[in-house]
Amino acid sequence: MNTKSLYLLSLTLTFLAFILLIADIAMINTNRHAQDELAQRQAEISKGTTLVNLNQNLIQALAEAAVTNNNSEIKGLLAAQGITLKPNAAAAKSSTPNKK
Repeated sequence: MNTKSLYLLSLTLTFLAFILLIADIAMINTNRHAQDELAQRQAEISKGTTLVNLNQNLIQALAEAAVTNNNSEIKGLLAAQGITLKPNAAAAKSSTPNKK
């Protein structure tokens, strides 16, 4: 091979390496954006799980208060949200001592 053909080969390979570098940088930026979006979604899911636990505890406290105090307004509020109360279950739970 002569000098000119080696020069053209090295120039072509350099250009190809430069194009691959640009493609790699573009993929890195795309992946970083996707990771950020995924982290935001995961944070929302985690926040939702916390709210579900809080809602369950709140509903349970309202139900216990409604049964204990025989409060028809709280019972009506829970019934409007599709929550049915079982008075005997709450009374049995409060009268049964915890066994460990």
